[in-house]
Amino acid sequence: MIKLNRTPKPIELTDAVKNNLTNEFKSTGKSVWNTDYIKKGLLSFSHNKCCYCETNIKEESKYLEVEHFHHKETYKDEVLDWENLLPSCKRCNGTKNDHDTKLEPIVDPSKIDPKNHLKYWRYRIKGSDELGKLTVSVLKLNDQDRLVKKRFEIGNAIQERLEQLNELTDDYINGIQRSTRRKNRIVNGIKDLMKEGLPSSIYSATAATVILTDTEFDTLKRKLNSVDLWDAELSQLEIHITTTALDLER
Repeated sequence: MIKLNRTPKPIELTDAVKNNLTNEFKSTGKSVWNTDYIKKGLLSFSHNKCCYCETNIKEESKYLEVEHFHHKETYKDEVLDWENLLPSCKRCNGTKNDHDTKLEPIVDPSKIDPKNHLKYWRYRIKGSDELGKLTVSVLKLNDQDRLVKKRFEIGNAIQERLEQLNELTDDYINGIQRSTRRKNRIVNGIKDLMKEGLPSSIYSATAATVILTDTEFDTLKRKLNSVDLWDAELSQLEIHITTTALDLER
């Protein structure tokens, strides 16, 4: 989970439209929020990802569900409040279900930075305070099959690529392969890897955390600096992924 910057509500969602549709929901129970403009607006500020688990909700079987942070049946007047709507995958929306977020608050990533309440530990998410712990519990953020295994696969792939880049860099430094092609392969390789930790990438919190906490990354950065291959773009990428990474549980 990462911090999301909510965009302004869709222009189509005027006060009159909101009031009419809210009244329609109250009288008929119709899913009046399932409109293209609402879904498009939600996807735009979540980078096409679930606001909770960061899966790509444009993939088949992981389609977008409009999530009401304050549950729609309990707080019917808020069913079309833009600030109450979030983009969620089917798993997370169903898991959260009718949890009352006013009586027992959890992290709303459009209002609260998750990294202030969540930590990372062996591909599992843990709460660093009571708000974080309840968030993990309500959303089942450590679902073994759907989430923990996926984080492990991502982390393992990242670690293997860091090791490969270190080996390529050693050859470059030792003069075994000093071609421009080899240099570009190294620099572009670490840039592409670090981009997986940007907010626009799926599971960015996992990718950013694994990259920044792996000793292979520190070693590679030191080597690239020694031969002037660590450039301004890499420095900026490191700054950016720091915002999505979670602290490690100690």
